[in-house]
Amino acid sequence: MTEEVETFTDTCICNRAFTDLRSLRRHERTCSTGRKRLSEVLAAAQAAYHRKRVCIRTAGPNATLVESESLYTSRETTGKQHDSLSPAQHCPSRRTRSFKDAVPEPPLSAGVGGATQPATVTPHMGGPPLSQNFRTRKDAFGIHRMYTTEHPPTHDPNPLPQPCNSSPPDCNNDDNPYHPYPNASSLFLGDWFWNHGTQKSKKGFKRLLEIIGSPQFRPEDIRTTHWEAIDRELSGMNDDYQGEHARLGMDNPSDGWMSTPITISVPFHGCCKNPGPKPYIVPGFRHRSLVAIIRESLLSSLHHRNFHFEPFELCWNPPHTPSELQLYSELYNSPAFLDAQTKLQHSPPEPGCVLPRCIVGLMFWSDATVLTTFGEAKLWPLYVYFGNESKYLRCQPSERLCTHVAYFMSLPDEFKDFATLHSGGKLPGDTFFTHSSEHGIVLKCGDGVERRLYPRIFTYSADYPEKVLIANLRNLGHCPCPRCLVSKDRVHLFATGRDMLERELLARSDTQERRDKISSARELIYEKNYAVDNSQVEELLRTESMVPTVNAFSTRLGHTGFDFFMMLVVDLLHEFELGVWKAIFTHLLRILDSLKKGELAELDHRYRDVPNFGRDTIRRFRKNVSDMKRTAARDFEDLLQCSIPVFDRLLPEPHNTHVQQLLFQLCHWHGLAKLRMHTDETLDIMVTITSKLANQVRNFAVLTSPAFSTRELRREAERRRRRQAQEKRKTQHTAAYNAQGRRTKAFNLQTYKLHALADYPAQIKMFGTTDSYSTQPGELEHRTSKGRFPRTSRKNYIEQLVSIGRRQERIGRIRARIDAANKMDPVPDTQEQHHHIGKSQNYPEELMAFMQQRSNDPAANDFVLKLKTHLLPRIRQLHSEEPCNEAEATTAGPQQSPMGNAGQPPLPMLNHIILNANCMYRHHILRVNYTTYDLRRETDMVNPGTSHRHIMLLSPTGIGGHHFCYARVLGIYHANIIYTGSDSRDYRPRRVEFLWVHWFELIPGPSGWAHAALDRLRLAPIDADDAFGFIDPADVLRCCHLIPAFTDGRANEATSEGLLSNEWRYYYVNRFVDRDMLMRYHWGLAPGHSHTYIRSNQEHDTNQTAITSDDMTARPNVETAHLFEDESDDDSLSDTGSGDSGGEDDDDDDDGGDMMYDGGDSEFGDF
Repeated sequence: MTEEVETFTDTCICNRAFTDLRSLRRHERTCSTGRKRLSEVLAAAQAAYHRKRVCIRTAGPNATLVESESLYTSRETTGKQHDSLSPAQHCPSRRTRSFKDAVPEPPLSAGVGGATQPATVTPHMGGPPLSQNFRTRKDAFGIHRMYTTEHPPTHDPNPLPQPCNSSPPDCNNDDNPYHPYPNASSLFLGDWFWNHGTQKSKKGFKRLLEIIGSPQFRPEDIRTTHWEAIDRELSGMNDDYQGEHARLGMDNPSDGWMSTPITISVPFHGCCKNPGPKPYIVPGFRHRSLVAIIRESLLSSLHHRNFHFEPFELCWNPPHTPSELQLYSELYNSPAFLDAQTKLQHSPPEPGCVLPRCIVGLMFWSDATVLTTFGEAKLWPLYVYFGNESKYLRCQPSERLCTHVAYFMSLPDEFKDFATLHSGGKLPGDTFFTHSSEHGIVLKCGDGVERRLYPRIFTYSADYPEKVLIANLRNLGHCPCPRCLVSKDRVHLFATGRDMLERELLARSDTQERRDKISSARELIYEKNYAVDNSQVEELLRTESMVPTVNAFSTRLGHTGFDFFMMLVVDLLHEFELGVWKAIFTHLLRILDSLKKGELAELDHRYRDVPNFGRDTIRRFRKNVSDMKRTAARDFEDLLQCSIPVFDRLLPEPHNTHVQQLLFQLCHWHGLAKLRMHTDETLDIMVTITSKLANQVRNFAVLTSPAFSTRELRREAERRRRRQAQEKRKTQHTAAYNAQGRRTKAFNLQTYKLHALADYPAQIKMFGTTDSYSTQPGELEHRTSKGRFPRTSRKNYIEQLVSIGRRQERIGRIRARIDAANKMDPVPDTQEQHHHIGKSQNYPEELMAFMQQRSNDPAANDFVLKLKTHLLPRIRQLHSEEPCNEAEATTAGPQQSPMGNAGQPPLPMLNHIILNANCMYRHHILRVNYTTYDLRRETDMVNPGTSHRHIMLLSPTGIGGHHFCYARVLGIYHANIIYTGSDSRDYRPRRVEFLWVHWFELIPGPSGWAHAALDRLRLAPIDADDAFGFIDPADVLRCCHLIPAFTDGRANEATSEGLLSNEWRYYYVNRFVDRDMLMRYHWGLAPGHSHTYIRSNQEHDTNQTAITSDDMTARPNVETAHLFEDESDDDSLSDTGSGDSGGEDDDDDDDGGDMMYDGGDSEFGDF
């Protein structure tokens, strides 16, 4: 660097030479010749400005545009000047398509106008049609609600907290609002202790400092506080607890937590010493009343605020379909809920009751968990959520919408000495709940409206072992599925035509015939003292894999028409991520291990080279993935989403091709199964992909797997040895077992989890998307119990967990009441802006010094010329009083031109662009806000100094059915631009933001949905004129995830590929990185991606393109339609603003923002 400064030489405009840059800068500030030249330029610009104003006054508002166009035309015809242009001005232009990202509207107020004509409704599930229904107006996306009533809903939930102008129903004005705490200081300290974690962190310490440092905090308020008495009252352990229940409208304290003994009748057959059934009592089963939970929740403002009492159907009217489509998302707009509401409204009301009747949807979760890392403390909780609340709130543990209903108990060790076979115990029933499900619960809700509420159980989410317990089936019996009677020897034929027909014809149902078989089997066992495995008992139960246990759901709710088999929904987490995909991934590891060529080490190395994405969408693979140590479901999800490039060519052909297609279909199916919003079209696609996936899995098991001699992995063999040793110690078995070597392992197709994949489309169509009833929320709720466990004494901890839970719940209600009363106006959502770049100018880049440092950098060739060419139409648009023409609006590539296709602007025109202080200002972070497919707002962060530097934009033509172009961000800048052209309004500097990028090229070849292959990219050769350029941040769709093509390797200095040294030759575009990215490639099928189906009002009706063959392949059973795509450079939806937005400055981010390319001096054209 020192050598470069010593050889520096430059000449001022006054012809004085300098060998030092600083000396030249100081001279330019005082140079009289330079000032005189600048004043002449400004005087000429001012004269042109006055001439323009005269033309406007005399010729009308279009005179500016006419004068400007004539000026360009006259200069364009100057051949001598045109021949003197640099090569950059003759290079092909890379264009991108501008767009306007629609921002989701708040929930439509159904009671305020906008209703259309009432229409007849035909329920989806076979119920009688309603006479008329109420429709809301359509929003900007063409989405509207259709209610099951003729009138608007009485309560329209609002996601934003509303100020509370009156005291809530559970507190009188004269009462202490902080009760049982005496004052606010005590309440805030108690809330900090109980609800802000057991292990206090720096964040918790700061929270404590905020409490005691508040002006309202008074030490004398807490000196006499009786903390133990308050804790007992919060736990419901003193007499004041009954008063709390009275204020909540409960009948008696027993409506809260109760302890009930369970009696298990254990049968002993006639050959035993004491034949006949013997009772065994298990004391201390802790549970709650479901009716009490409903009362308490709906009286709470926390639940009532977001509670949908009236379900509705969500409809979408995209322009490419002749009829409206139904959207499947929440439980309260699912066909199952709508059908239940229809049946309720058409049933006879209670005698003399005119109250509105509503359904309370119950969704249960249960799963056993371990409370400590080391130890034997276990818990088996039962959770309940309300399906009337949004899943986007239910999935957040911080919202506290989950209620603990019961804690199941494991059988004590003494029972193993008493019982010899499986027994069916019956849990204590809630008789009031049974009555309420038939006759309803009359309750005055939080909005003051009295309603009759009818509880209905819709879903029960659990893993497979618990499903078979609930359904009273044999674990992995002859018919392993809890939803149908397909035999185990046919489960591998899933998703075939015959299989789908059998699922429909052999669906399980709680019929009288099933109950009679169980009653007959129990009569043989309990009255005639037959053994449980007696042949006569087996003859009754084995064909349907039943067990002789009376089902509590059937006994108490069967007469109401409730079928408990219907509530056993699919479980994506355990069935696919920890089931099907884990099994396939493990067997792929066995195949690689059998090759003995170091492929497992190569696999680990490739996964470690996969870049991360988003905040936590794809995390860095820091460990050897082949070891699978401490690998959770989300880790297997990441492994799947990045698997296609990683496994590429690790296997010989043709197995490599088969595995690549299998992985593609797995990723595609997984992405569709996890969508948070489905349409009829996407469900049709999912049905087709399920069939393709089934064929690929069977081919993998029949063709690929037998071609390799696969054995257990080392960790599998070690785990088997430990298990065998443990079983030997328990049984004192002395027989020899195979403790050495690794056994042969084949891929198993006979599993229930493979069979369950074909049920997902039908389940989504009935209950909504899988994230609404996945077991993942239940897994997250386990953290609550694990957080409470350290506060217990570790002895009889279940009762202590109940007490701690009651304290936290009551403190949370008190805090919610206080916060609602003091709630200020909500803070505006800054995500409505498309992007945000910091306001500071802490990192200036002086153009001359910038070019001096990058003299040997190919990316800086013609840097200033390209920059000004990009800035010219944007600054003209900012100055224009009239909207710019369409050609300027859509030209957002690195070579923008005011003349459109006529050519690049002549060099003298670029002299009207002046960078204030001859500087541009660098930023570290660009935040891009975008609307997701399911009408949510998300943010991507772009940082040129990290792997989060790749972006995607809309392609103007969609060549070959590909609608996007891609770039690597080299720098994030803004500049204060002065424009002195004839159409300038004034000479004030205006902030313009821009990105310096290196473009990617799409590699031709088979890719996309039709070919089951990812798109391949390569960086444009650095010697190409259009390899580098500038774009408007407003044209960025979002970040994209590019994974290197590891097989093709990296470039090196000896090659002439036009790539930088050590750069990957090719990249794969990961379209499966998240659900929003997946739907961007299903063009026109995502309601939130309005730019794919909403056309501009200024476009002509003939500006349509047919769906590409790739789209038609991915959209089965869809009539030929047309999507409105802009194949020209015109787009009236372009965002012409500079992108300035409010918010905090992010330029002090420690992620770094250093430029990636370092070099020296280069000519940067005429200023």
